[in-house]
Amino acid sequence: MLNKAAAKLLEGFADALEIRGANAFRVRAFRNAARQVDALTSDLSDLVNSGEIKNIKGIGKGIAGVLQEFVANQRVEEYDTMRAEIPAGVFEMLKVPGLGPKTVATLYNEHGITSLDALETAGRSGQLADIKAVGPKRQEKLLRELGRFRERTARHLIGEALPLAELLVEHLRAEPQVMEVEYAGSLRRGQETIGDLDILASSVNPDAVMEHFITADVVDDVIGFGSTKTTVLINNGIQVDLLVVEPPEYGAALMYFTGSKDHNIEIRSRAQARGLSLNEHGILDEETGTRHPAATEQEIYAAIGLPWIEPTLRENRGEIEAADAHTIPQLIVRDDIKGELHGHSLWSDGAAPIADMLEAAKSQNLEYFSITDHSGSLGVANGLDPERLAEQTKEISAGRTTSGSITLLHGSEVEILTDGNLDFSDEILASLDVVVASIHSSFNQSVEQMTTRMITAIEHPHVDIIGHPTGRILGRRDGYEFDVEAVMNAAAATGTALEINASPERLDLNDVMARRAAELGVPISINSDAHHPDSLGFMHYGILTAQRAWLRPADVLNTLPVEELLDWLRQPKPRRWIPH
Repeated sequence: MLNKAAAKLLEGFADALEIRGANAFRVRAFRNAARQVDALTSDLSDLVNSGEIKNIKGIGKGIAGVLQEFVANQRVEEYDTMRAEIPAGVFEMLKVPGLGPKTVATLYNEHGITSLDALETAGRSGQLADIKAVGPKRQEKLLRELGRFRERTARHLIGEALPLAELLVEHLRAEPQVMEVEYAGSLRRGQETIGDLDILASSVNPDAVMEHFITADVVDDVIGFGSTKTTVLINNGIQVDLLVVEPPEYGAALMYFTGSKDHNIEIRSRAQARGLSLNEHGILDEETGTRHPAATEQEIYAAIGLPWIEPTLRENRGEIEAADAHTIPQLIVRDDIKGELHGHSLWSDGAAPIADMLEAAKSQNLEYFSITDHSGSLGVANGLDPERLAEQTKEISAGRTTSGSITLLHGSEVEILTDGNLDFSDEILASLDVVVASIHSSFNQSVEQMTTRMITAIEHPHVDIIGHPTGRILGRRDGYEFDVEAVMNAAAATGTALEINASPERLDLNDVMARRAAELGVPISINSDAHHPDSLGFMHYGILTAQRAWLRPADVLNTLPVEELLDWLRQPKPRRWIPH
């Protein structure tokens, strides 16, 4: 479907209009239309071709014409003209947190700042401080945000990189000369952001493999081509290196290129203590000079007296010692998840009705799914007030009669207010199956204020889960600051779960925090925070984060069957989480 691309176009249209100083009403109209198109559950092409697009609230005749042109041509002439007239660097500036279209328009139109480099130069020289739209304090903040932005954008979200890697791996598997193929590097280790992609294949005919590789639809440019290594750029700017090795060396090469560097250094040190030398080609017995290729990773680990170690653990955080002692836990996998406890619908800012979300949950083989739409104070997300929540309760009750094999739960993602109090009364919260409490505003509170705010919510008798506990958005903003240890201790003491939000732009808690929380006895809940039926697939990213945190199925709340889950949730707080 073209829906997402069209919504992105309309948002870009609004940015370009605002930068050019267009009528504010027209700018708002395009932004509103972008939100409407992004939330559509029907195919935009069908709506345009049938003429029904004009019946969508917020889409008038002019914007309907823009969408008609986009559906027909995958481009819009007016937008292309505006983009050509405005330097590309001006649009890059919009990606820096804290720089909105109005400020960017001022910087460009009145001060001739046309790129991130020019913006940084103006900040370093103090020029931004003299601009009314910025000022001294904001200048300092913008320089910090610009530095962070540059660091973050050098890498790609796993949710962007993994589907492309899987597509390329499948493309390679279609070549008969490929014997083994896998993506490697930080992606195979499940890191939340990825630099370049490394793919490793084995073959006795590497030239045929390379020729086939560059025919993939996503390949935009071939940077380097050879019989052992080919480098391409794919259509989102990610560099991909394909390395082809002889089949007997595949295991050694896969382990070497998976990393991490620190893990490999420790493995090589262990090998040296046994008179062995390791590299990407295999194992060398230093006494006899005999070289042994390794077709599998298991052969490398066995040669140094270790069982195979999951790639998601290979960060030199104790996994080698644990493998030696045979104490590596049984890591959680996707099939261990019994249900989702954090999901949205059209009632708030979701893109689909409850029935569609429930069907998607069934397709994921879940036993239960909880609708937790936003509460009223989050107006930007169309949050529910008590009256609308009561209406939603009726729809949930009706849905339960037709839900079949899956249990439909009714909850709320209730807003944690600045003082730690919640958006709904205790009476309303007590009536819900599950309460996810989250922070979406006032991120600039002091560490002390934010810590008190979170602990107050955690100690509330009806709060079951703290959603995306740090509030970070990868590549866009850092999390708010609070006393992590104090918050985790409060969660452990009260039996309040902390979430690994599996949305690839959040992955919050991260792996380090989730591991520490589990060590302290905090229950962990892994949820996709799905706003669209397709987003239930985000669970995979949450599982990777959980594996990097060494989590077992027993550490995770929503690995419980539905009746055991509800029994635990109904226990009065403080309740003790005992890994099952």
